[in-house]
Amino acid sequence: ILKPSTSNLAISNLEKNFGNYPLYGANGYLKSINFYEKEVEYIAIVKDGSGVGKLMLCKRKSSVLGTLQYLDVLGQNDLYFIYYLLLTLNFKKYIIGSTIPHIYFKDYSNEIIRIPSISEQIKIANLLTSIDKKMEQTNKEIEINKEFKKGLLQKMFC
Repeated sequence: ILKPSTSNLAISNLEKNFGNYPLYGANGYLKSINFYEKEVEYIAIVKDGSGVGKLMLCKRKSSVLGTLQYLDVLGQNDLYFIYYLLLTLNFKKYIIGSTIPHIYFKDYSNEIIRIPSISEQIKIANLLTSIDKKMEQTNKEIEINKEFKKGLLQKMFC
């Protein structure tokens, strides 16, 4: 259901590169550069170093550093459903190496998973996406209220 591909991009080669296309690293968005490697949305997985096994859903017209791997969804499968499905997998059991941990597609690609019809995939993905959006909105509201409380406390005690 997935096709891996690699990136050879290094942040050290992109320090003076600025543009409109997102570049992702192990911790998410890094900066915008003037080119992209992927035309469509995709899943990225950290394959080397800190955060190995971490998954990200990445925007179209973007790129990842060489410590990540592109995972393109094949066939009649929904990208968002496959992303949420992958989040349920335990990638830690596939990590090799202690100094610099690695994870290889050839190992975790043998996972056996159940995949419903495309219409069910879309329904499930839409539900989970709406829950994520609601959680994100709630977290924003919590942060706003924390700042408001902090301001009130400063006014009260200063």
